[in-house]
Amino acid sequence: MQSHLTRRVFRAILNNEPLPSSRCLYRSLHTVRNFRLRGLDLPAFHHNQRRGFFTYNAAPTSNVQSATLPSEIGLKPMRDLMRSLADKSRGPTFDVLAKAFNDFLGQRTVLPGVITHFHATLLSVTWHHMRTHAEELSSEEWQRTLSTEALENVLFILSQAKCLPESQTVVRKLARAVFTELCRDPSPGMKHISRSAFIAYINLQALNGRPDEARDVLERFWFRLKKARPTPWHAVMKGFAMVGQKRQLALTAENLEKYGVKFDSKSHEDLVKFLIQKNMLNATKTFYECPLSKGQKPAVSVKEAVIKYAVLNTEIAWAESVFETLSDEPVAETIGITLFWEAVQKQSACAVLDKANILMAGDQRAREALTISCVNDLIEYANAIRNPALATSFATLASQWGLESDTRTQLLQLESYIQAGDVARALDSIEELQDPESIALANMPLIDKLITLLCQSGQDDAIFDRVSTFLDPLFENNVWLEASTVAAITHMLLYRHDWEGVSELLRPRLGLYDTEERTKIRNSLTGFILDLNQKSSDAWETYNLLLLAFPETGVSMRTDIMASFFKRYRSDLAYLVFGHMRQAEDFARRPKPDTYARCFIGIARNQSAKHLQLVHNMLKLDVEVDLTTRVLDGLMLAYASCDMSEQAMKVFQSILQSDEGPSHKTIPIFFKACAHHNNGVQEALKMMDKVKLLGIERNRQLYMAYVLALAAHCEFDLATEALETMQAETGLEPTRNSIGHFYNAIPSQHWKDEVEKWARAKYPELWAQLEQIERREHDEGLRFKIETNEIAV
Repeated sequence: MQSHLTRRVFRAILNNEPLPSSRCLYRSLHTVRNFRLRGLDLPAFHHNQRRGFFTYNAAPTSNVQSATLPSEIGLKPMRDLMRSLADKSRGPTFDVLAKAFNDFLGQRTVLPGVITHFHATLLSVTWHHMRTHAEELSSEEWQRTLSTEALENVLFILSQAKCLPESQTVVRKLARAVFTELCRDPSPGMKHISRSAFIAYINLQALNGRPDEARDVLERFWFRLKKARPTPWHAVMKGFAMVGQKRQLALTAENLEKYGVKFDSKSHEDLVKFLIQKNMLNATKTFYECPLSKGQKPAVSVKEAVIKYAVLNTEIAWAESVFETLSDEPVAETIGITLFWEAVQKQSACAVLDKANILMAGDQRAREALTISCVNDLIEYANAIRNPALATSFATLASQWGLESDTRTQLLQLESYIQAGDVARALDSIEELQDPESIALANMPLIDKLITLLCQSGQDDAIFDRVSTFLDPLFENNVWLEASTVAAITHMLLYRHDWEGVSELLRPRLGLYDTEERTKIRNSLTGFILDLNQKSSDAWETYNLLLLAFPETGVSMRTDIMASFFKRYRSDLAYLVFGHMRQAEDFARRPKPDTYARCFIGIARNQSAKHLQLVHNMLKLDVEVDLTTRVLDGLMLAYASCDMSEQAMKVFQSILQSDEGPSHKTIPIFFKACAHHNNGVQEALKMMDKVKLLGIERNRQLYMAYVLALAAHCEFDLATEALETMQAETGLEPTRNSIGHFYNAIPSQHWKDEVEKWARAKYPELWAQLEQIERREHDEGLRFKIETNEIAV
């Protein structure tokens, strides 16, 4: 039976609809075709006593986990509306929609979180639907969605939330529509709109790709915004820098004075450091180069920040151009960045030490300016170029200069241990920190790397417990984790067969990531499924999680998954994977010609006649798939492998009559079909004559398929003659496997003994090699245990 928890937690995953009720554990069966087969030996999750990330030290409770996560509140009615509009069915009532819309925004008032494309689309569709039917709304419904308070609330929430790149266009359009609605009935001085609503809208447009629109609104309503601090002009300037519009940024800076706003070195520094903190390299370059008011120059501190940031992002040429502007500055003010630049140029602790001695010679102020921060910057650079040994040598400079290490030094050294893959030293280093929990929460990028390292180092209980120790406070504080970290944790849980843990980990987090980040996490699941060392039941359990958590998984990956089950000789499971593709509502996720071809190849490997008939019938009905030669080759191979030679020959005739015609793979498959055909010997001989006549290349695969077709009909003389003339016909000599496959293919032990006599006499060395291989008893006699000579399509 499927785990209740697994079904329950994933049914409400983002981009799926929330749980309707925690009391009904079976209600989701109609929404997901989730197959469980008898005999799969599925684990009993509810009896699992293994320590889990989400249940450690938890008090026993009879209550089922809350059916709906806070981030899912209000989603289901809005999604129902979108579906009803698509299929023109009856949707939710206005009061239900108004409550859902209001509830979704309300629960984000304190923690705005992330707005995905899914969220933005639902909000936009719902709001426009309510706006279109404004005259039909009750006063309460109107108050929740179209009142000034409701409209401003939309702008506040959207401006505070993190909008993923793929959602920005929808968010901007929704914000524009909401703001336009706010301005429809202006009061004198637009006093009915709060100043914070104006600023929220300006920030939304400026920081999500439309700074020109933000500027227009700011100019239009400047009379309401001139006293705002910080000035909204800074958001507009950041927006122009983020989209790389240098000219518009410069023009905006030039025009600030007429609005009574200064763009001085302090404002410049604050904005540049903001962009550095956001890790926007191109925007930082654009903004740094923007002219300041009245010919002012960037401060030394911002130059230092830019040089470090540029170097850490391998923009050495730009860093050098900025560094050259510091040549006239006092040594005491630039000693840190000078030593940093020396490290970049020489990548040697000794060179940095020598440079420091020169700079500090006779200059007490320079000596006093040399702090542990300078050493930390050197270690950070070594970590940026992933050189743990250099980081260690830079760390020794602290003692040589008589400086005490601080927390940042310890964290940077921890990062170097992580880069070196030194788990023991990394764990020792974290233990040396004072209040490691608080430090971890304040340094999440580093903790992400540490957790990833631990997850990749093994799945034993000791490692698992250490990872859990780090994760417990993070989960308690709802800390956002990097997608790569979630992927690593997922990997560990999968290989520990902790399906509940995977479910509980992913459900509240998948909606926080964009498409590229989701792909990183999805790769953990697909990697496990494609690992042929894993049991079929475990791979199938993971596949069911994949279906629910990542419905966007493409045909190519699903085809690989299907093929992996064929390789496990589980054609029943492979067929179900194919069926899921076949049932997809989106045509883009339906089987492609390659999918059919690989499905037939897998059926041939498994010799599954039942599934062959089912898939062939689907192909006949699938008007979207062209019958390419590769598809027909796969179909012919499947029929031939299932001993259905007559059907295989019919497919061959279809290939001959097709516009594309046969491929270089078609002839070997034809010979395979001859192996069990009533008239197979004659057909094989005629085909070989045509091959010679047409000058078709006779490679080893084709020629051996011909030999095995003769052998299958006990044509000993013809088959041995073909092998003896193989070098003359093809330029290739028989190999050990050539003799072995001939032996295996010929039926009855009598003829196998004849092959042995012939091989001992004709190819004694090859037979001597074969004798080292185990032979097993089969219905038609002994067979060598050698890999089947499969025909690739």
